[in-house]
Amino acid sequence: GAGRPFEVVFVSCDRDQTSMDSYLGHMPWPAIPYGSPAREAALATLKVQGIPQLTVFGRDGKVVEQSAVQSVFAPNALDRW
Repeated sequence: GAGRPFEVVFVSCDRDQTSMDSYLGHMPWPAIPYGSPAREAALATLKVQGIPQLTVFGRDGKVVEQSAVQSVFAPNALDRW
């Protein structure tokens, strides 16, 4: 719960850099650069089916929850992850 460190990283599914920049301007977290091969690799690895998508990873880098968009609002969500 409270006080537990975590990091949010944005991976854009936008069709172009301008769209990503516009959307990212409303977010306080870092993003994988649009032109980075890491962004394409992340999208392929995460198998993004729709947006928004929230994937939660453990400290070991393994997926804890693939589709956590609704789960994030559940009581004690951070404790479960």
